[in-house]
Amino acid sequence: MAADILSHLTAAAYDKPSRPCGDNPAWGGHIPFAFWAIEQWRPQTLVELGTHAGSSYFAFCQSVQAHGTDTQCYAVDTWQGDPHAGSYGDEVFADVDGYNRQHYSAFSHLLRMRFDDALGQFADGSIDLLHIDGFHTYDAVRHDFETWLPKMSRRGVVLFHDSNVFKNNFGVWRLMCELEPRFPHFHFLHSHGLSMFTLSEEAPAEARWMTALSLAERKLWRRQFEQLGKRILIDALPEGKKRLPFHPWRLLRAQMRRSRALRRYSLRSNER
Repeated sequence: MAADILSHLTAAAYDKPSRPCGDNPAWGGHIPFAFWAIEQWRPQTLVELGTHAGSSYFAFCQSVQAHGTDTQCYAVDTWQGDPHAGSYGDEVFADVDGYNRQHYSAFSHLLRMRFDDALGQFADGSIDLLHIDGFHTYDAVRHDFETWLPKMSRRGVVLFHDSNVFKNNFGVWRLMCELEPRFPHFHFLHSHGLSMFTLSEEAPAEARWMTALSLAERKLWRRQFEQLGKRILIDALPEGKKRLPFHPWRLLRAQMRRSRALRRYSLRSNER
């Protein structure tokens, strides 16, 4: 089984990010998957809702450039922050814009506007890969998914970040519970969680392959990208801090928080 799973892991997953991601585990741990996904799925149009400093977006762009996928990439963000990301000034956008102009201007486009305002920029059925990483309340992420769903192509794949966070009014996990009966899916649990949903049988073969894995196979596939993500985060640390301590109590606390959130949601669902 392990040999078959690992045969799907290509060299793209071992690439190093050109843009330093810092020591923030919020998305840095998923950069190897971003590299692999672009190489394998080769979307024609990619849209990211919520870019902030660009860790995820520029990982996608780097893979587009490295593997010649001819993908048109769009980052949609106000670059003003929100209650979860915090507020910040124009310096963040200036940094992202400068890096984009220098490296990816041939195919990458920054749309500084609200998500709803950007809808008119895209025809229905035109987006192959949508990454949703905006405001993380349940109502907000459900709205983002529902309003952008008509824009997705028959090959469409949707990624949701922070799907394994159960505090600070994050509600992505709750939407994941609702979407699981509707769409084939796969969940990464590390780096705050990254969940993938395919929208039809015309989705890329390697995405459909992931959704068909058994429980044991999913654990093995997750482990590969979790370990690759750790390498990215460790490499980004200053010298002298290359070893990341393991804190069992953090894992236990996260598991308890997840169990409480799912239990509360189950009770509310039963009441309706």
